[in-house]
Amino acid sequence: MLKNYYSQRNKIIHKQSTRTREELANNEVSTILYLIKNLFNFEIKKELKVLDVGCGDKFLKESFESKGLLYQGIDIDVIDFNNDEFPFPDNSFDLVVSLAVIEHIKNTENFLSEINRILKKGGFVFFSTPNWCYAFKNFYDDYTHVRPYTKKSLSKILSDFNFVDIHILPGLRNKYFWQYTIPFAEFFAKLLPFTGDAKFIPSFLKGKATSLFALAKK
Repeated sequence: MLKNYYSQRNKIIHKQSTRTREELANNEVSTILYLIKNLFNFEIKKELKVLDVGCGDKFLKESFESKGLLYQGIDIDVIDFNNDEFPFPDNSFDLVVSLAVIEHIKNTENFLSEINRILKKGGFVFFSTPNWCYAFKNFYDDYTHVRPYTKKSLSKILSDFNFVDIHILPGLRNKYFWQYTIPFAEFFAKLLPFTGDAKFIPSFLKGKATSLFALAKK
């Protein structure tokens, strides 16, 4: 049942937007790389290795590869994130991305320990998850959600699993850097007046979000 759920989730996301699959993927990837560059003063180079944990139909693959990065994806059709060892050697990846997955994980000890193990020293992680403070009314409408996070709890759990230089940001795509880092950024992200697909509206006013991004280093 859960495998069917995960296999269909990207199709649901695509149906909820007027943007194409390619546009959605490019939006995600450009945001991830932009935030890594600005938060860590790190320019992503070609042939760095990326693992997409919970990749679904691998809709990020073409966008990452178009930038010269080496992409691999893994999902629950291959392993159980709660219990299994990830099928990669220690220190295999420069960047691990996991979008809207951690809230589905019961055994975060296995999930985060394995991500830390396969990440290279100095490598980066990027997570997204609903922000419980603003998504609590419908969080459990998704029956596969098991663990909600706030800004503080997300930061604490990453710290407890030995990630460093942790940044928790609002889940906005392709915004000016100040919109991610101003005081109460998550609150203002929730209040943005226009959707990401609104035309003839300045980009900084579009893209309201009730989710969080977490970025950190090993």
